[in-house]
Amino acid sequence: MSYTKTDMLSHKIIEILKEHSDEKHPLTQQQICGYFEEKLGIKPNRKTVAQHLKSIIGDPSCNVFIADNGNDEDDKSDKKYITDIYYAADITTEEYEFLADSIIYSPMLPADYVRDLIKKINSLSTGNTKSKEANLRETFHYGNKSIFLTIENIKEAMNANRKLDVTISDYDKNGKLLTKSDPQSGIELHRLMLSPYGIVMADGFYYLLANDVRYDDLRHFRIDKILGASICEEDGSMRDVRTLSNVPRDFKPVQYKNLNRYMLDGTVERVHINIKKKDISLVLDTFGNEFTCNKVIDNDDIYDVTFRANIQTAVRWAIANRKAVKLTSPKRAVDIVKEEISALSEMYGNQER
Repeated sequence: MSYTKTDMLSHKIIEILKEHSDEKHPLTQQQICGYFEEKLGIKPNRKTVAQHLKSIIGDPSCNVFIADNGNDEDDKSDKKYITDIYYAADITTEEYEFLADSIIYSPMLPADYVRDLIKKINSLSTGNTKSKEANLRETFHYGNKSIFLTIENIKEAMNANRKLDVTISDYDKNGKLLTKSDPQSGIELHRLMLSPYGIVMADGFYYLLANDVRYDDLRHFRIDKILGASICEEDGSMRDVRTLSNVPRDFKPVQYKNLNRYMLDGTVERVHINIKKKDISLVLDTFGNEFTCNKVIDNDDIYDVTFRANIQTAVRWAIANRKAVKLTSPKRAVDIVKEEISALSEMYGNQER
């Protein structure tokens, strides 16, 4: 298998060499593995690192070389590597600000990883790293440092048309991703066999779109909650996405994300609402522009709007915008709204002032 500098592991190797090596200070494979443990908390397989290094050296665009050991014939047991990579780009301060803010306000990324990314893009512009680091200190971030290696494994499985063996966990009250079940906190680990079809981002989190082999539909899983993802080598061919019960014939991951705005469980159906004319942008903000809009008879200030959406998403959105929006169908969704409002009334109605 060949690798390129766009692979996550290869990219990290190049970054380690860029930061810690030069002609006077080449790094051995063992030292590179040591930086992985120190910086990322990951203990990579040395054989895998060696395969990536071999491919990187064979790619001239990576600018990674085997260091010259001079006349020391005895020092060939562990090759040493250096790089002379230089980044050159031109982005405006405003573009830098946008990129930096997008990274800072993505809660799935560990804070130290965010800090490194900001420094990298800062070198491409006249942006202010210190001001961005101040913003970083004010935002909450989870701590799954292996998230992009997980994404790399997911992509490799999709390219190979193979299933994934994954372990799904959750965070405790301190924002720590648990590595084993914890009955006291009510968190259990789940090992699943998935057919992966795509990755989408929603509200700062990456989601894997996949089929759980136990069921007949397409589901989504937050990638930062995946402890491990390995490719199934035996009996691991992916299920054809077209055979799933809730997938349209022209399935595209981005369409799934648009229809499932809050990434909730539930079916996608045609939804009807009544909304005040002046508030129509609420529909655009959440569901995009794929809707039909007609005036309500006898009321020129109200639109009758139809669009497709996840039922649970439509319910949550209608309740949140209840002063401007009335959900009129399907009946099941209307009933859920009534049940939620009744439950809220009961919960808050008995409170003492």
